[in-house]
Amino acid sequence: MDKNDLEGNAWITARSPIPILADEAVQRLQDIENLKGAYHGINVKLMKSGGIYEAHQMIMKAKKLDMKVLIGCMSETSCATLAGVALAPLCDWADLDGPWLTSNNPFKAPQLIAGRYMLNDLPGLGLEGINADLFGS
Repeated sequence: MDKNDLEGNAWITARSPIPILADEAVQRLQDIENLKGAYHGINVKLMKSGGIYEAHQMIMKAKKLDMKVLIGCMSETSCATLAGVALAPLCDWADLDGPWLTSNNPFKAPQLIAGRYMLNDLPGLGLEGINADLFGS
Protein backbone atom coordinates (compact mmCIF):
# COMPACT_ATOMS: atom_id res chain seq x y z
CA MET A 1 0.00 0.00 0.00
CA ASP A 2 1.41 3.35 -1.02
CA LYS A 3 1.91 5.39 2.15
CA ASN A 4 0.98 8.56 0.24
CA ASP A 5 -2.35 7.19 -1.05
CA LEU A 6 -4.47 7.88 2.03
CA GLU A 7 -7.70 7.81 0.02
CA GLY A 8 -6.92 4.39 -1.46
CA ASN A 9 -5.77 3.09 1.93
CA ALA A 10 -8.98 4.36 3.54
CA TRP A 11 -11.00 2.45 0.91
CA ILE A 12 -9.16 -0.79 1.75
CA THR A 13 -9.32 -0.16 5.51
CA ALA A 14 -13.10 0.44 5.39
CA ARG A 15 -13.58 -2.95 3.72
CA SER A 16 -11.04 -5.03 5.62
CA PRO A 17 -12.16 -7.65 8.16
CA ILE A 18 -8.69 -7.46 9.76
CA PRO A 19 -6.96 -4.38 11.21
CA ILE A 20 -4.90 -2.36 8.73
CA LEU A 21 -2.01 -0.54 10.42
CA ALA A 22 0.13 2.32 9.17
CA ASP A 23 3.77 1.25 9.17
CA GLU A 24 5.87 3.21 6.69
CA ALA A 25 3.23 5.97 6.70
CA VAL A 26 3.92 6.76 10.36
CA GLN A 27 7.24 7.67 11.86
CA ARG A 28 6.74 10.65 14.11
CA LEU A 29 4.00 12.13 16.28
CA GLN A 30 2.95 14.71 13.69
CA ASP A 31 2.16 11.93 11.17
CA ILE A 32 -0.70 10.40 13.18
CA GLU A 33 -3.46 13.01 12.86
CA ASN A 34 -3.68 12.61 9.07
CA LEU A 35 -3.89 8.82 9.27
CA LYS A 36 -7.22 8.57 11.10
CA GLY A 37 -9.65 6.87 8.72
CA ALA A 38 -6.94 5.68 6.36
CA TYR A 39 -5.85 2.99 8.83
CA HIS A 40 -7.29 1.23 11.87
CA GLY A 41 -4.10 1.94 13.79
CA ILE A 42 -0.36 2.53 13.77
CA ASN A 43 2.85 0.55 14.17
CA VAL A 44 5.20 2.43 16.52
CA LYS A 45 8.90 1.62 16.20
CA LEU A 46 11.30 3.26 18.64
CA MET A 47 14.07 3.55 16.04
CA LYS A 48 11.78 5.50 13.72
CA SER A 49 9.98 7.60 16.33
CA GLY A 50 13.06 9.15 17.88
CA GLY A 51 12.93 7.16 21.11
CA ILE A 52 10.81 6.10 24.03
CA TYR A 53 9.45 9.57 24.91
CA GLU A 54 8.03 10.31 21.46
CA ALA A 55 6.86 6.72 21.06
CA HIS A 56 4.84 7.16 24.27
CA GLN A 57 3.35 10.39 22.92
CA MET A 58 2.45 8.59 19.68
CA ILE A 59 0.69 5.81 21.56
CA MET A 60 -1.30 8.30 23.61
CA LYS A 61 -2.26 10.30 20.49
CA ALA A 62 -3.40 7.18 18.63
CA LYS A 63 -5.48 6.06 21.63
CA LYS A 64 -7.06 9.54 21.82
CA LEU A 65 -8.04 9.15 18.16
CA ASP A 66 -9.46 5.65 18.90
CA MET A 67 -6.78 3.96 16.80
CA LYS A 68 -5.14 0.60 17.55
CA VAL A 69 -1.41 0.43 18.35
CA LEU A 70 1.25 -2.17 17.63
CA ILE A 71 4.63 -1.65 19.27
CA GLY A 72 7.12 -3.10 16.81
CA CYS A 73 10.78 -3.14 16.01
CA MET A 74 13.27 -3.72 13.27
CA SER A 75 16.40 -5.83 13.62
CA GLU A 76 17.39 -4.43 17.02
CA THR A 77 19.29 -5.33 20.14
CA SER A 78 17.86 -6.35 23.49
CA CYS A 79 18.34 -2.75 24.68
CA ALA A 80 16.00 -1.34 22.04
CA THR A 81 13.36 -4.04 22.30
CA LEU A 82 13.28 -3.99 26.10
CA ALA A 83 12.51 -0.26 25.84
CA GLY A 84 9.62 -1.28 23.60
CA VAL A 85 8.54 -3.86 26.18
CA ALA A 86 8.24 -1.00 28.70
CA LEU A 87 5.57 0.55 26.43
CA ALA A 88 3.85 -2.71 25.45
CA PRO A 89 1.18 -2.63 28.19
CA LEU A 90 -0.17 0.56 26.57
CA CYS A 91 -0.54 -1.13 23.18
CA ASP A 92 -2.95 -3.57 21.60
CA TRP A 93 -0.21 -5.79 20.20
CA ALA A 94 3.56 -6.21 20.48
CA ASP A 95 6.00 -7.55 17.90
CA LEU A 96 9.41 -7.23 19.54
CA ASP A 97 11.46 -10.06 18.09
CA GLY A 98 14.57 -7.97 17.32
CA PRO A 99 17.04 -9.74 19.65
CA TRP A 100 16.43 -13.03 17.85
CA LEU A 101 16.89 -11.42 14.41
CA THR A 102 20.16 -9.70 15.29
CA SER A 103 23.31 -11.77 15.03
CA ASN A 104 25.48 -9.15 16.75
CA ASN A 105 23.29 -8.37 19.76
CA PRO A 106 25.85 -7.39 22.43
CA PHE A 107 23.38 -8.14 25.25
CA LYS A 108 21.88 -11.37 26.48
CA ALA A 109 18.57 -12.00 24.73
CA PRO A 110 15.60 -11.71 27.09
CA GLN A 111 13.96 -14.94 28.19
CA LEU A 112 11.00 -15.86 26.01
CA ILE A 113 8.48 -18.47 27.21
CA ALA A 114 5.44 -19.39 25.11
CA GLY A 115 5.85 -16.22 23.07
CA ARG A 116 6.03 -13.92 26.10
CA TYR A 117 8.93 -11.89 27.41
CA MET A 118 9.84 -12.96 30.94
CA LEU A 119 11.23 -9.87 32.63
CA ASN A 120 13.83 -10.07 35.37
CA ASP A 121 14.23 -8.01 38.55
CA LEU A 122 17.27 -6.04 37.37
CA PRO A 123 17.02 -2.24 37.45
CA GLY A 124 16.16 -0.14 34.41
CA LEU A 125 15.40 -2.15 31.30
CA GLY A 126 16.81 -5.30 32.89
CA LEU A 127 19.68 -5.62 30.43
CA GLU A 128 22.12 -8.38 31.09
CA GLY A 129 25.81 -8.66 30.13
CA ILE A 130 27.61 -7.32 27.14
CA ASN A 131 29.00 -10.02 24.87
CA ALA A 132 32.68 -8.99 24.79
CA ASP A 133 33.40 -11.38 21.90
CA LEU A 134 31.47 -9.05 19.59
CA PHE A 135 33.96 -6.27 20.35
CA GLY A 136 37.15 -8.27 19.94
CA SER A 137 37.91 -8.23 23.68
